[in-house]
Parts: sequence; structure tokens; C-alpha cells
Amino acid sequence: MGCGTWLAAGCLLSAIITRTMNSTVSAEPGLRRSLQLPCVFEMRKTIPLSNETETVLLNIRLLLPVAGAEGAQRPQTESLPADNLPSFIVQEPSVNILQHTDEDIDMLDCRISPYFTANTQILWPGREVQAHGLDTWFTCTIKHIAGKYTATAFLVQGHEDREHQTPGQLHQGIAEQTHVSAVLAVRTRLPHVRTALGTDVVLDCSFTADQRVAVAVRWALRQKGRQERRIATSGGGRAEMFPQEPRGNASLLLRRVELGDEGTYICAVQAAALVLEQTVQLQIMEKPTVTVNVNSLSLVEGEQQKLVCDIRNYYPADIHVQWLREPLGAGLLPDTVPNVLTSSHQRSSSGTYSFSRFFLLTATLRDDGCTYTCRVEHPSLQAPIRRSVTVAVREANSTTWLLLLLLGLAVCLVASLHYLHKARSTTKPKPY
Repeated sequence: MGCGTWLAAGCLLSAIITRTMNSTVSAEPGLRRSLQLPCVFEMRKTIPLSNETETVLLNIRLLLPVAGAEGAQRPQTESLPADNLPSFIVQEPSVNILQHTDEDIDMLDCRISPYFTANTQILWPGREVQAHGLDTWFTCTIKHIAGKYTATAFLVQGHEDREHQTPGQLHQGIAEQTHVSAVLAVRTRLPHVRTALGTDVVLDCSFTADQRVAVAVRWALRQKGRQERRIATSGGGRAEMFPQEPRGNASLLLRRVELGDEGTYICAVQAAALVLEQTVQLQIMEKPTVTVNVNSLSLVEGEQQKLVCDIRNYYPADIHVQWLREPLGAGLLPDTVPNVLTSSHQRSSSGTYSFSRFFLLTATLRDDGCTYTCRVEHPSLQAPIRRSVTVAVREANSTTWLLLLLLGLAVCLVASLHYLHKARSTTKPKPY
């Protein structure tokens, strides 16, 4: 791939990183300042006397270390409020779950769930293999409720930590204090991406893991009604992964986006026997081009004019188009024009849609000074598109009425002469 393409893609990714850093500085109060994050523990529980299970939700808190100038600081457990909430305490050594997730805690959704290993020992650098007992694993997901980012991490509690965990009242099997380490984290700063056809787009994905563990990254695309397919990131295609320098960059560059690229992209990061996934929803958006057949009209009372609104080259198909009649004068609400017709929808070779809405205007003096507006709403638009036609209507004068009267008399005269000629031909004596 050429240097220019990588430079453009790098600029896109740099803009994402810069925007994230700016939001980190402005967060007030920030997650890094509080160290405590309200969280929900999710687990499956078997219903007594039944083979069915139900999901049990338990309010807990997550305590996180903060990387300062002199290294990470341990969470201060002695400062916990006396509310009897169970606490998951992330201790060192751990990967940085906080990276790109420094926001007002009211905007974050935190979920922790057990991760079942089928009674097998997961080998991880720096963790000793226990002869008796297995480590306990959890997944922790932190989402920004406005869709700014999603981060997921593996948390592990050593067997020895479980044996020596804080005694006291247990909450449905969860200790008052559970000490864990975060060993692998995968993040995306843009879970939802909108782009236009033909553009280049970066699907963001990054990871943090121990330097001693080998990491493999793969991308796949999931589309409605189709089987999930792996994205080829080599061989000169339109999709290409960023060079993983610095380590942790797993983003995907998709060039010259086509309609068939729309769907849910899965960034899967595998380290040892652990796999974490992040999804990025790619949505194609093409803004409609809206035109009307005339910009202004000057009509005589009773004259007719066809008004046409053309809406072209938009995607997706969901669209709302109205013709409105806006009277002259402030504060008057517009009326929806009745009897508006719709042409058949057409689809271009690129997959975009086009159609028209039109009606026949018969001019009246009430229309003088009015504005007829074609209003278009579409998901790609932040505000509706409006295309207007101003109408001036003048009263038919006496000359016009005289001409119309003479025309009517002429028509009557021609009809009468035709009738007389036909009658005379019928009464004429026959030659026999």
C-alpha cells in the first residue's frame, strides 16, 4: 500500500486518538479521579426443581489502579463507603483498563460476568500453575452509554487469593472483596461508524496484553441473512490491517467503501487460550440530492402547473418526503398538500435510491404569496432538506374573461352549425 494511503489512514486514526485525549482531560468528575466505578455482576443461576436458568444481577463496585508519575497506585480499599456492596479490586500487575475510558462515571455502563474455563488451567506468563485448584476468570465490559467506546478485559483471581479472600458476609456467592488482575484488554473507540460510498474508513480496535504473550488478530464481517465471513487483510485487497507498531494497534483500514461492506465487523484478539472480541457497526449513509422543477411561479387564477420534487441517490431506503403549503404571514402553520403522487422507486448500479413526489396545482387567489415546500427527512441528514417554490397568482381581468366568453361562443357556434348541417342532410328528399 502506498505511503499516501497510510498517511491518510494515520491522520484518521490520529484524529480519533486526539479527540479521545481531549475528552480525557475534560472529564469531570473523571473515572481516574474516583477509582471507583459502579458495576453490575451478571451470573446464571439454576432455578430450583427445574432445568431452566435465570440471569441474576447484583450491584457491585469496581476499584481500579491509576497509573501515575511513579507507577500504578493501589486502590485504597480503606476509603470504601460503608454500603456493604461487594467490590472487585484490580491489583497490580494488570493491564490498563482505564485507557480511553476516562469519562464521567454516570456515562459508563460496567458489567462483570464469570468466565467458565471447562475446568482447565489457562497458562499465562507470570502466573504459576497450581497443583491443586484453578484460577477463577471473569470478563469485565465498560461501555459509554452514548456509544463513544467499548472496552472488555479478562480478570483473573488466583486460587491462593480465593482461599484468602476477605472473610465476611457473602452476596450470592460473591465475597465482600475479590482481588483480581487484568491480563488482557481489547477496546474500540468508535463502536458505530457512518460513512459514505467510495470513502476510506478506519475501524478502530486496540489491545493491551503482557509483552511476553503472543497475540493474533483476525477480523470478520457479520451481515444479516449471511454466514459470518473472515476479512482478508493481505493480498492487495481493499481491507488491510495497520502494522502492529506500536504493539496493540489492531485497527482495520477499509478503502473505497461499497454497499456490500455494510454490516457488523468483529475484531477478535487471541492471546494464549483467551479470545476477546469487539464489534464495530459500519453503516453506509448517502445524503439525498433534492431538486424541484421550478423555483417560482407567476400564474393566472385558474391556471394549472405541475410541481415535481426529485429525490436522488440516497441510502438507506428509509426516507420521508412531504409537500407543504406555507401561507403568507408569520406564525401560520403549514398545511400538508393533499393528493400528492409518488413515482416508482429506482435503484442505481451503486445501490442508491431515487424517486419523485409531485402534484397538480390549480392556482387560486389564496395561493398568491404562498410558498410550496418539498421537505425531505433522511437518517443521513442532521436537519431536513427544504426546496421551495414561491407562487404569485393574479386575478383574471375583463379582457381575459371576454376572450374566454368569445371562445365559448365560438365553440357553441361551431357545434350548432355542425348540428344543423347534420339535420339538413337527414331531411333532404331521397332521389327515388
